[in-house]
Amino acid sequence: MNLGLPVRLGPDPRPVSYRPGTGWRRLLHGPLPVPDAPAGTASRGPVALRDAGPKGLTVWNVAWRGGRTAVATVSEDPLPAGYYHARLARIDLAGGHPVTLHQPLGQLAAPALSRDGHRAAAVEGISIVAGRPLLVDLADGRVTPVAEAEDTTWIHLDPHDPGRLLAAGLRGTGSRVTDIRTGGGGEGGTAPGAPAKEAPAETGTRTATGTRTTAATGTGAPAAPGAVVTTLHEEQAVLTGAGAQPALSLSADGRTAATVREAPGAPPQAVVAPTSGPDAWSWRPVTAPAPAAAHRDGGHADLARVRTRQTGWTATDGTPVHGLLLDAPGTPAPARPADGTDPGARPLAVVLHGGPSWQWSAGYAPADVLGLAPALAAAGWLVLLPNPRGSSGYGLEHARAVVGACGDGDLDDILSGVAHLVGSGAALPGRAAVLGHSYGGFLAALAAARTDAFRAAVVVSAPADWLSFAHTSVIGGGYEQTYAIGDARTPEGRTALLERSPLFAAGGTGTPTLVLHGEYDRVTPAGQAHELYRALARRAAAPVELHVYPAEGHEFTDPAHLLDAATRAGEWLARHVTHEAADHHGTTPRPRTQDGASGPKEAP
Repeated sequence: MNLGLPVRLGPDPRPVSYRPGTGWRRLLHGPLPVPDAPAGTASRGPVALRDAGPKGLTVWNVAWRGGRTAVATVSEDPLPAGYYHARLARIDLAGGHPVTLHQPLGQLAAPALSRDGHRAAAVEGISIVAGRPLLVDLADGRVTPVAEAEDTTWIHLDPHDPGRLLAAGLRGTGSRVTDIRTGGGGEGGTAPGAPAKEAPAETGTRTATGTRTTAATGTGAPAAPGAVVTTLHEEQAVLTGAGAQPALSLSADGRTAATVREAPGAPPQAVVAPTSGPDAWSWRPVTAPAPAAAHRDGGHADLARVRTRQTGWTATDGTPVHGLLLDAPGTPAPARPADGTDPGARPLAVVLHGGPSWQWSAGYAPADVLGLAPALAAAGWLVLLPNPRGSSGYGLEHARAVVGACGDGDLDDILSGVAHLVGSGAALPGRAAVLGHSYGGFLAALAAARTDAFRAAVVVSAPADWLSFAHTSVIGGGYEQTYAIGDARTPEGRTALLERSPLFAAGGTGTPTLVLHGEYDRVTPAGQAHELYRALARRAAAPVELHVYPAEGHEFTDPAHLLDAATRAGEWLARHVTHEAADHHGTTPRPRTQDGASGPKEAP
């Protein structure tokens, strides 16, 4: 599966068969063709790969550095739900025999193996996005977490120094590269920082030498004794590798690193940097952006007007929340206040990422939720990209804060952000919309049902009924259990799944809701959208529309479908938020407070 669509290596099987214990993702192993010495070209014959097992297990990630040993994340469940229950195993490539090294409390990603085959590492977090490095001694099986380097997404074990790792990961809305040394000492330190309120997003870099950072473990696991984490490079930018997560590629001698870098105002480019010396981690581009982007004209002219800033506020329970604000200074707002409100205020679009342990980061053009965030900002909206509880980039405690509480504190974080921007005069009262994809769509649908905080909602590829999700999604049985939403195997668990579902949420008077979904989505099957649409249509409290796009998965890929969906979303917001027209109750539009009460009527 990729982007919620099935991936085939040949013709579609007839039928597609499902059997417990049958591993679909197999580990293949074999030699590559040997290059011809004089000509330097490889043989054109087929590559002979054999099934290296392990029998009855599905392999999700693997690391191999030569020899007969590999480390991998494996599970019995062949469906993607098994990824949420995967464990770290050592695999003998000669015999295919697995030996379990670690059964995590959360999920595993980014396995790594030392060149000598004596050490392994992986990242343990939640929902397989970012987490805490784990060091594994393959001789005695000892597993040691490094709590000081949370939000890591990529690990490299130094082939020359057994006690050193190089890591890349998230830091707030930016990226960082760290040097991890185990068994060392060190004095002092700095705690992970948080973005400053309303500060412009930086595009420069920050380096540190000898800085030891500390962080809570989140799961109570002991930290590596004496682990010292030095920040080598940190900036408000995205260093993108596989899976749209921070990662590096190193030269054979380790002296040069390569990645893809993007930042507000800086389109994605392949970049390289020395890893030591006076110019260490000073990125040099080796590709050029498209001419239109370089000259800020053509199709990129709108993006050139968009400004990105960091922002922060405090939720009602005192939790600090951070995110990004996008706007286009000098661009007229699509709606003007008619009641004497500050003319600089703009209608507000709150755009919610999925995951929930994904995040909004300081990129060139944030692409989640149909890429609508920069488009809305360029059109005159104030756009809030919040990283509420559950998001990555702020430590495991923040990411795990939604476990057993999905739709509670994280929704309050979002509503508090709306109140903050309205109270500061930046956003127009009563002129807010909420848009979300996947888990963000779940929160958008929940906010639309429980509150009257938003004039309109756009729900993309979202779960609406957790009970049916548990039985029909390919991650059902893994995802909802990881986040302790409920357990479909017990009566109490089934009740909990229904109580957390937007399908049955109530409290608001009705929010116009546009539902967009892919026909072949396996992560949140299209039935989720149909259930939500039918429930809202029967309730008849506000306008609702559903549009299902053929041959699309969890994320839309067809350009025509993307454009159509984005256009429909824009028209929906114009109709229900920015146009001075009667609202869905047949009266003049009313500002809405967070608690659902309607304020005085606006002038027509």
